Amino acid sequence: MKKLTAITISLSVCLFGADFWQSKPFTDWSDKDVQKMIESSPWAKSISIPIGSEGPRPGGARRGSMGETDSPARSSSMGEDPMGNAGGGRGGRNRDGDSGIGEPVASTLVVVRWQTALPVKQALLKMKYGAEVSTSEEAKKILATEGTAYVVAITGIARDMVRGDAEAMKKDLIEHTSLAVKGKDEIKPADIQLGRAPKGVEVYFVFPKKVEFSLDDKDVEFATKLGPATIKQKFRLKDMVYNGKLAL
Repeated sequence: MKKLTAITISLSVCLFGADFWQSKPFTDWSDKDVQKMIESSPWAKSISIPIGSEGPRPGGARRGSMGETDSPARSSSMGEDPMGNAGGGRGGRNRDGDSGIGEPVASTLVVVRWQTALPVKQALLKMKYGAEVSTSEEAKKILATEGTAYVVAITGIARDMVRGDAEAMKKDLIEHTSLAVKGKDEIKPADIQLGRAPKGVEVYFVFPKKVEFSLDDKDVEFATKLGPATIKQKFRLKDMVYNGKLAL
């Protein structure tokens, strides 16, 4: 009896300390759980970046936002509102209130998210369908579809940061964007897509699955350049295991 009680207590402690995506099915995730998954989890990282323009925009002086559409990446894995309330506010400063060189620095909080990871897809579908996610045929179809690409999204981008000639901007983004792990060739995106969002713009970077990642790789780094902002984010692969599998 004492041994059984000890085992029960041990299991209770383990469950209590487990992350919500390990301790309960996604159909039971709360709104708070969903927001945490898509904003602050092993698959989603918040970064503060400078906003504003320095020098000419890609493609010259021509203005007009780069084609914002409901992209295939979005419709297949994100639903109608993949961003929700992610992204944060604009107009922040550094700890001292300035840039360190005399001028205040305006900034915005963006989220770099591994959009094709299964738990992220589940969170976005839970956001869209709510309690009906377990019975939705469309949700089941999306979850059953095996993607042929990795999609990394940046959400909460100010619209002014993605203005200019669409094709020139896509070319510039592809040139400055990569997925990389130590000892393997970096992957360049095959496509760049934009999506509308309640706050700002979402950019989707579509990478072909020509390199397989494993836990032995330890970290994978996403890097890109948006206007004056260089964005780099490392994802620790051992933390991205979901249901016993690396979820990317």
